[in-house]
Amino acid sequence: MTEKKKRTIHYSFKATPEEDAIIQKKMKTFGITNQSAFIRAMALNGYVLKLDLPELHDAVRLMGSLSNNVNQIARRLNAHGSIFETEIDDITDRQKELRTILSSILHRLDQIQH
Repeated sequence: MTEKKKRTIHYSFKATPEEDAIIQKKMKTFGITNQSAFIRAMALNGYVLKLDLPELHDAVRLMGSLSNNVNQIARRLNAHGSIFETEIDDITDRQKELRTILSSILHRLDQIQH
């Protein structure tokens, strides 16, 4: 059963135009277009947390690149029985870069105050 189908209880409240303007402004600030999801998050959590972590996108891209390299090496190893030393060096360098990016993300997450 989907989350939407599990939600069977309806809540409703009235707001002044000023309150609505504040709600709409906060939704826009967080890039949220679903008013129900926004109000549910605020009611359940007391806050909305939007993480802007471009490093995470870099890490995902780098992991995809690493996976492709490992697959290429595995294919070459299975076909020819050998690989180039530079390929291993490249993977090692990318792993170090990935570790640095992930450490930066963890550091930024540690800085978030509740």
